[in-house]
Amino acid sequence: MKGRVARFALVGLSGVLVNLAALHLFAAVLELQDVVASALAIETSIVTNFLLNDGFTFSDRRDLGAGIVRRLLRYHAVCLAGGVIQLATFVLVAVALRRLLGRPELGALRYVAQSAGIGVAFAVNYLGSLRFAWGPGDAGAPRAALSEPRPGAWIAPAIFAGLLLLHVLPIWIAPYFPTQDGPLHVENVLALLHYRESPLLQHWYVANWGAQPNWLTQAILAGLLQVVGPVTAEKLVLTGYTVLFPLGFRALLPRGRDGWWAALAAFPFVHAFPFHMGFWNFCYGLALALLAVGFWARRRGRLGPARWLALAVLSLLLFFAHSVAFAGAFLAIGALLAWRLALALHRARGRPARRRLVLRAYALRSGAVALAALPGGALLVAWLLAHSDSVSSRLPFLELAAKLATAYALVSIDRREILLACAVSLVLFVGVVHLALVRATGTRTLRPYDGWLLAAAAFAVLYFAIPEVVAAGAHVSDRLSLFAFLSVTAWIATGAAPAIAVRRVALALAGIAVVVTGIRLEKQLQLSAHVEEYVAAAETLGPDRVLLPVAVSPHGPRDENGRNLGYRVKPLLHATGWIVARNGGVDLKNSQAFTDHCPVRFPDQNNPFLLLAGSLGRMEGEPPCIDLRAAVRAKVDYVLLYGATPEALASPCGARMERDLRARFERVYRSSPTGMLEVWRPTGPGARHAQLPGPLSR
Repeated sequence: MKGRVARFALVGLSGVLVNLAALHLFAAVLELQDVVASALAIETSIVTNFLLNDGFTFSDRRDLGAGIVRRLLRYHAVCLAGGVIQLATFVLVAVALRRLLGRPELGALRYVAQSAGIGVAFAVNYLGSLRFAWGPGDAGAPRAALSEPRPGAWIAPAIFAGLLLLHVLPIWIAPYFPTQDGPLHVENVLALLHYRESPLLQHWYVANWGAQPNWLTQAILAGLLQVVGPVTAEKLVLTGYTVLFPLGFRALLPRGRDGWWAALAAFPFVHAFPFHMGFWNFCYGLALALLAVGFWARRRGRLGPARWLALAVLSLLLFFAHSVAFAGAFLAIGALLAWRLALALHRARGRPARRRLVLRAYALRSGAVALAALPGGALLVAWLLAHSDSVSSRLPFLELAAKLATAYALVSIDRREILLACAVSLVLFVGVVHLALVRATGTRTLRPYDGWLLAAAAFAVLYFAIPEVVAAGAHVSDRLSLFAFLSVTAWIATGAAPAIAVRRVALALAGIAVVVTGIRLEKQLQLSAHVEEYVAAAETLGPDRVLLPVAVSPHGPRDENGRNLGYRVKPLLHATGWIVARNGGVDLKNSQAFTDHCPVRFPDQNNPFLLLAGSLGRMEGEPPCIDLRAAVRAKVDYVLLYGATPEALASPCGARMERDLRARFERVYRSSPTGMLEVWRPTGPGARHAQLPGPLSR
């Protein structure tokens, strides 16, 4: 039909009017939140556009076989990617406009943001409508040759992109995306950047230059902080990982449409527990590990000079990201290589000459991998030998088994995630059993990518064998369990079964990821509001202060059921980092500076964890056990007391802190609206007030 694009554009124009009118109804009349109003306006315009396109634009295609209900469902599938893109564009433009103009609310500018999203989504909607919602081409057109792209080949990449944007959105919707250690990363990079010009920083810190893990995201942050503010820099780092991880998993899989469908299985693992803990270097390392294994596997271990150099560079990046990620990447490569060798030797049985050729070829491949891993491996061995912190801790075997069976590494800020994590574990279990039965009743041929099961078994053994805390690295079991689950997922996704079975598993996992993202968003916005209230104290404290945070309730306040708001994560434990990032100064509860593998560290003779509490555990306990009399002697400017509940203050440590606060400090600030944060200032002889502003109040 001639003029189809013009007809589609005309219908789209009417959809714009419907969209904006619906937005006005939902936002201005019904006073819904801007993002909710935008989503409802999008759905309204989708329905009206379908009815007009069905009777006007694509009326010649209505008889190609699909009924109106199926066409409507297909059109919704087409609009899913466009709708997510439109909503993402609305949010990003809205955030940009609010920050650029300094407005707390969008007002009339919501229509500018909405129009931008409409324009971006137009092309996606037209192509999808033409090729999928209203059937293939003309009814009498010849079938495409096998060498041509199959109809619908774009659907899986479009869903992949939509899920990617869905996972990026919460990072930008929440003013302060709640993570536990995230503020420390920003604070410490800024401390390193300003170290040479600040006597205060030089008094409390030692610049920790050296070849060591945990430098990768610090280097990225250092570059971003030259051009954007601390909060935006953090969001960009989180966005980079959120995009890189699914793409890294995609690199493991076969090319083409089936690979894109299988890649949807990655999304439940993107924002797992380490992400919300703020373990950014491990997260980037995990994504790079997937890229490294995929790079090696796609070339079947055949590395020329250029490819070997690329793998060696990835080896260095993995070392500077995280030691567990480095070890995980090359353990997976080793497992796949060993399985391929065993398979090749099995196929060459009874042929000695062939077996010798196989052994020679795999010796060369193994040597190439070992040489590629050598730069990062040598640095890692040197760092481990020089590492001073050898504290280790183990969890009971049954507890580890329960955590692994329920995929507890996917649970972070909401108890409801437990059910969804169990669903992920169940889907993978059913998928493995089903695919194993399919293989057993059909062709029993072993395949090269069955080596992923060997890798999963190796990670499971390490999961139980390695301590929970070792070499200053905590939550080791959560990190290793992610490698085990990803190995199982990769086995399913790399062609271990018929494509339709892989697609069903991937779609089930993607559906779980969508649900858990919605559950987390509600909690993320609540926690972000509490972090905002905490950071508001920065306006009162002044620049370059020495701050002692005392987080009695680091998870945030209790919810309506009396449970910790942050569940496994403590977003308020290091929220002082945002104040220091904004005002400068020193955070005496900077736990990263208590280690020797971060940008700055406390010197032994001036370590507040030892001077004020005696250990990391006492400093960050619930409640903390901190000697506030020593804080006065250490010239602390302010004590930031957060979430002092009667139960906590009734404990021995809490009672002593309360007694010392009232005897040696005065309260000068209380946050609003919850009053969870109190700021106390030393009084009496030795109190450090010479550089302070006048009496503080709020």
